[in-house]
Amino acid sequence: MSNVIQFLESMGANAAMARMTATDYEAAIERLDADAASRQALHIRDHAKLNGLLKGRPLMMFAIASPEDSPQREENPSEGEGEGEQKEAE
Repeated sequence: MSNVIQFLESMGANAAMARMTATDYEAAIERLDADAASRQALHIRDHAKLNGLLKGRPLMMFAIASPEDSPQREENPSEGEGEGEQKEAE
């Protein structure tokens, strides 16, 4: 995994890193083992440039499509209740 991606991941996972002062953020970027262009994009917080440098997707979506003519499944609250009783009896 890229050092830049690891840096961004750690910022998202660690609340203390997410609240770094501007000076601490700049120092962390300077210590980062990454190319100059990536560090510059991080400095100016240019996500589009950084995405391009990391060869990321310009757009990503998640969607669920459901056919309109499919029958709706009826919820049966008693479904599965007898199953537990049967296991206990065994």
